[in-house]
Amino acid sequence: MLTILIVDDNASFRAQAARLCQREGFATLEASGVSDLAHVLASSAPDLVLIDIELPQIPGHRLGALIRSRQHVPIVLVSALAEDRVRRLFEASDADGWICKPLTRDKLIAAVTRFVTSKQPPAALPEAKLPVKSPGKPSVLLIEDEPVIAARIEGVLGDCDVTTIAEGGVAIEHLLTGHYDCVLLDLMLPHLSGFDVLRHLILRKPELLKSTVIMTAATDESLQFIDAKAVAGVLRKPFEVATLPGVVGDVIRTAR
Repeated sequence: MLTILIVDDNASFRAQAARLCQREGFATLEASGVSDLAHVLASSAPDLVLIDIELPQIPGHRLGALIRSRQHVPIVLVSALAEDRVRRLFEASDADGWICKPLTRDKLIAAVTRFVTSKQPPAALPEAKLPVKSPGKPSVLLIEDEPVIAARIEGVLGDCDVTTIAEGGVAIEHLLTGHYDCVLLDLMLPHLSGFDVLRHLILRKPELLKSTVIMTAATDESLQFIDAKAVAGVLRKPFEVATLPGVVGDVIRTAR
């Protein structure tokens, strides 16, 4: 089980963040300040540290050296400050990432996906009822919940065998049980997000990451949690849909 250390002087935020983590199956540790933090790190080994910037005595973005002198662990700054301010403080720190409050499920999963390798793989999923693949055609899994965008992409990929999925959980079932030459993945999905999909790929089918293209209108706050070197590419929405056949073709040729 992954363990997340929550460092914040606000007890209400710590409780809310702990509930969120625990709902996702993560264990939690808490610290309210520097002295608590040193004590926890001396006796425990968290997998990820979420630390508030605006701590009393020493601000969170200045505590990277203290944390890493005790534990080699990813650090994500958390703050209610304006996004530009948080980004500047992050750039002056040795943290690994940053999150603007409120802490949401998507932000939590994004951080865990980017920085933490699970010690226990997700529970097995039921086998998906997969469509019959057309012989000779490249197979593409399109994970996109906007019907208009999905229809346009299907239209330009007429030379491919395209399976379109609009929800993250169903997409995970297909990825784990089917074969696809290329995956086009939107990050902003209902229920389970694109980061959930990526996490399952990392844990169960890492070889498919290099055939996965991220399509997203997400902000820099979310995009920082995408490892651009691990995936085939990142397309920022809006992009020119007509370029997708070339993108898909390049992914398939590279994979071969």
